[in-house]
Amino acid sequence: MKTIAVTGGTGFVGKALARALLAKGYGVRILSRRPPADPLPGAAYAVADFADPESLRRALAGADAAVHLAAALFCRSREAFLKANAGGTANLVAAANAEPALKKIVYISSLAAGGPAGRVPRTEADPDAPVSGYGLSKLEGERAAKNFSGGAHVILRPPIVYGKKDFGFSKIAEWVRRGVMVNAGSAGGRFSFVYLDDLVLAIIAALESEKFDGGTFYVCEGRDYAWREFIALLAAGMGVKMPLMVSLPPWAVYAVGWFYETVTAVTGAEPAMNRDKAREASAPNWTASPGLWEKTAGAGAWTPLEEGIKKTFS
Repeated sequence: MKTIAVTGGTGFVGKALARALLAKGYGVRILSRRPPADPLPGAAYAVADFADPESLRRALAGADAAVHLAAALFCRSREAFLKANAGGTANLVAAANAEPALKKIVYISSLAAGGPAGRVPRTEADPDAPVSGYGLSKLEGERAAKNFSGGAHVILRPPIVYGKKDFGFSKIAEWVRRGVMVNAGSAGGRFSFVYLDDLVLAIIAALESEKFDGGTFYVCEGRDYAWREFIALLAAGMGVKMPLMVSLPPWAVYAVGWFYETVTAVTGAEPAMNRDKAREASAPNWTASPGLWEKTAGAGAWTPLEEGIKKTFS
C-alpha cells in the first residue's frame, strides 16, 4: 500500500482528498503543526513545522508521494506571504529530496500565480503576471516545487474552489442569505470555478499517472461566469431571493481591506479581507482554460457550477 503525505490535510480540500485516498486504499499521512482535535479515521498524523526542514524530513520518512496543499491565504505583507508559501514549499522540497522513497510531489498552486486573464481565459502558454503577494508567493512556490530532484512534480492551478463547508464560500452564502452582495471592484468581471470533488479527482489523477509529470495545469470547469450570474445561481441553489447587488470601486475595496487589517491587528484575528485580496478583486477577469489538462488526460468531465451549487446545499 502506497503512503501519500498530505500537507494542509486538515483544511477544506485536504480533508476531502484524504477521505478519497483512504477510500482508494492508500495510506494517508497528514502533516500538521499540531495533532487535530478531530482526527480523520484511518489517517496517520505527523507533526511538522514548515520553517523546520528536519521536522519535515521526519514527517515524510517512508512516504511514496506528497501533495502540498498547505498555504497562507491572508498575510499582512508580501514578505509574510513569501516566507509562508514560497519558503515553506522550498523547505518541504528540501526534505523530500532527502527522502529516497518519495517519488512525486503534487503542488497545489492557484490561478493567482498566473494572474488575471484578458479578454480570453488564461492558458499555460500565457506569461505569468501575479497582481498580489499571495499570487507571487504561489508562483515562487511553483519554482521551488520544480527543484524536486527525487522524482516527478506536477503543478495544479485551480481558480475558485467551492463545495460544502468551505469558509470563503460560506461567507458569500451568508451575505446572499442576508439579501445583499458586493460587486467588489470589477462588476463586469468573469470567473472560473472548480467543484471540490473535481479538484480531488484531478489531484489523484496527477498522483497516479505519469502523463502529467513535469507539467503545470489549470484545472476548472471549461465555462466561466459573470459575478452576477454566479450569485444568481447561488441564491437559487440556496432557495433564497436574488440579493441586492452593490458595486464598489477599487479604491473602496482597498479601503475595506485596510480597515480589516487594522482592526485584526489589534484583535489578533485573521483578516477575512485585506489589501492583497483587494488587489485581486480589482482585476477584471479571473478565468482559465482547462484545455491542456483535458488534452493530457484525454478527457474533461467537470461539474457545471449550477449542479455543483445544488450539491453543495443539498
